[in-house]
Amino acid sequence: MAFNFRELENLLVCPGSRSKLIQEGDSLVCLDAACRLRFAIRDDIPIMLVDEAVKLSPEEWGDVMQRNSRDRKTGQRVRTL
Repeated sequence: MAFNFRELENLLVCPGSRSKLIQEGDSLVCLDAACRLRFAIRDDIPIMLVDEAVKLSPEEWGDVMQRNSRDRKTGQRVRTL
């Protein structure tokens, strides 16, 4: 069974900040601008351990947010007209 983020996105939270996550390729990224953790998904299993997560730089995190239609500084969803 393949990992389906859409089915679990309301249940999964960042273990570091308790914030929501977004999927970015083969990883999950915390939406908290202060936390900025990236969790790998290996063999369809998200590795939700803070010790194994990668802390993104503010620039890397901002790029991820922008690619996902979110504000580069806050992670909030960008409203489109």
